[in-house]
Amino acid sequence: MIVALSDDTEAITICANGALLAEAGDTAGAIALFQRAVERAPSLLPLHIVLANAQQLHGEVLESRATLRRAIRLTDRSDSDAEFTLGKALVEAGAGADAVPCFRRVRAAHPSDPAAAAALAAALRDAQQPDDAWVEVQRALQLAPQDPVTLLTAALIRHDLGDFAVALSLCDQSLTVRPESAAARVTRGYLRHLLGDTRGGWSDFEARALPRPATEAVRWTGESLAGKSVLLIGEQGVGDQFQFLRYVQHPRVQAAQRVVIACQADAVSLLQSAGFDAVARDTIVETDLYAPLLSLPMVLGLDATWRAAIEPYISLPETVRRTPRRVRRVGVVWSGNPAHRNDAVRSIAPSVMHSLLHTHPSVQFVCLQHGVADDLLPSTTWERPAPGDWLATARVLTSLDLLITVDTGIAHLAGALGTPVWILLPHVPDWRWGTSGSSTPWYPTARLFRQADRGEWGRVLTNVSAALSSAVL
Repeated sequence: MIVALSDDTEAITICANGALLAEAGDTAGAIALFQRAVERAPSLLPLHIVLANAQQLHGEVLESRATLRRAIRLTDRSDSDAEFTLGKALVEAGAGADAVPCFRRVRAAHPSDPAAAAALAAALRDAQQPDDAWVEVQRALQLAPQDPVTLLTAALIRHDLGDFAVALSLCDQSLTVRPESAAARVTRGYLRHLLGDTRGGWSDFEARALPRPATEAVRWTGESLAGKSVLLIGEQGVGDQFQFLRYVQHPRVQAAQRVVIACQADAVSLLQSAGFDAVARDTIVETDLYAPLLSLPMVLGLDATWRAAIEPYISLPETVRRTPRRVRRVGVVWSGNPAHRNDAVRSIAPSVMHSLLHTHPSVQFVCLQHGVADDLLPSTTWERPAPGDWLATARVLTSLDLLITVDTGIAHLAGALGTPVWILLPHVPDWRWGTSGSSTPWYPTARLFRQADRGEWGRVLTNVSAALSSAVL
């Protein structure tokens, strides 16, 4: 007798086969099977969650968000647990705005549950609604005043509201209840940096997930490197790599017999051209010691004012820097990586950027924005270099009189190269820029333009336009 399998049963079998491929390291093959399973039984929420998680692990952040957004429309979520599960997955994927309705339904069903109120607060924060998020997190704290996760959520919301001192206090309270929390310590590290406590910031930052090589190398903690080889492992975004490369030039690092930099694959050619011994992150290099690149200021006891910050520390031998008296050639970047969780805050709509910059006819604008369609350029006269890796980008930067950019990786590369750069910052900036001022010790050629109010780019760009008018005279 032949028994026909239901779509649900067949989908679960396909998903199980995908899990076997994932365990064997074939993530792409696993994703293909997970997608088949979802197509077979689109109403089953767990299948969407498994697919989205696999896409996240494979670096397909935007695809993961799209999978979960389809789950909102297609899945059967007849109970609060399923709604909570989907909302949690959406927040973890950086789609907090989509999670807000899920958690509103959960809280409506469980008004006395502190976890429901805290989850809604976290989703509202991720959706860039910190005022509403603060209302919800206060409700959660009334129900569970000593919950460390809720206290951390409250700290993050006060951070987003620009109330750094209260945020720091809430972080401390969270750590009092749960001192082993890496997330709370890293958050406190960012806050300490913003408030000027550099050493405390570096110390707390060591609680992050630290990279280590797949070798027998020993973690370097500051001892003499004479006669030793050391691998410095780049981490986080490419901008962080460019920013922290300055510390590689410190005499205590240069005392090593060999210093290898493990960086993002598309930055290898740039670093090699600049004289660094660089390899891609997944390359196996046998060394005596290793250190995460972002741990160097902690190990060396340094901050942004170390002398390497006063001069370019990435240089290309084949380029000759222009020294114009007037600005004529200006690069522009108005958006960062859309997969970044904070991209909606730091990026600017192209129409807003262009409406001001196109009023400078004597300037040759160079579009350094990745992936922009031709119809989004304000003028056919804008120069648009051929896309390439970071070495190609660096060569373009050295030909510019100025770069105007939002806070993304290219800003750090420009600063490291010594190219004049104007960095447009949101009202609550990233930890490295401090809370006030138009200059930064990280890059002497950088000028900071800050939002006075949350989300208000118009005034920032008015100031940029006026400064550009002065620079071209």
